[in-house]
Amino acid sequence: MSDLDAFMDAGGTRLVRKVCSTALSPSRLPGLDHALNPYTRCGHDCSYCYAPYVMRTSPLDWGKGIMAKVNIPQVLAKELPRRQGVIGLGTVTDPYQPVEEETLLTRRCLEEIAKAGARVSVLTKSDLVLRDRDVLRQIRGAEVGITVNTISDARAGIFEHNAPPPSRRLRAARCLVDEGINTYVFLGPIIPTITDVDLEGLSQAISSSGVRSVMIDRLNLRPGMKARMCRRMVEASPSSLAEFEAHVDSDAYYSETTAMLESLLGEAGVRTASAF
Repeated sequence: MSDLDAFMDAGGTRLVRKVCSTALSPSRLPGLDHALNPYTRCGHDCSYCYAPYVMRTSPLDWGKGIMAKVNIPQVLAKELPRRQGVIGLGTVTDPYQPVEEETLLTRRCLEEIAKAGARVSVLTKSDLVLRDRDVLRQIRGAEVGITVNTISDARAGIFEHNAPPPSRRLRAARCLVDEGINTYVFLGPIIPTITDVDLEGLSQAISSSGVRSVMIDRLNLRPGMKARMCRRMVEASPSSLAEFEAHVDSDAYYSETTAMLESLLGEAGVRTASAF
């Protein structure tokens, strides 16, 4: 097999098999010592994703030509004995994006982490993570973050049309909590007309999932992101465009919405913290 070998998965997504030389890289995210990303790019292709800017890739190409690091479990196994600290699984791409159902790269990495007795924190917006709860239970102190930013499946579909709806993600959070796995909700990014469609309902749904910790993050616009999101809004919900544009650049809007969420979640006994 060559270093780069293109093929199609069962769903018709163009994948590129990539042979990697390293598995773990240093992480600058709070609480994480290492970053582990079995894929480059992401099939969820959310309109607001910051990862293309971090990876210096065009946002228009981010959901295309997903690179699967086919040998990453073996490389990880060799690196783990020399690394200490918490591994962040999915820092610039979702480890449970659609292709994972077929490639199993994330699951195989988790198996290596379990064998080595290492520590891991997973972040995803997919209920596919439930498939691997048997492995997660074997990892002492394993942590899973489930990303949601609205209670409305329909509103989520505007900017996250390739990701599982939030109702499924919150059910996954409930299941993980019931399995005894340390689980939190990553509430973000806050987006006008998306997150604020029902703040009370969102807070109640998070509380009902059983999680007791929430990290809140506002939308951080990057070059071209606002225009891209506006185009998507025109396609999916043109009546919301004016309100979206009125608030998307407003620091006051994000401060007020965050304060309201903190209050509602606090009343429900859920701890909140700023994501970054």
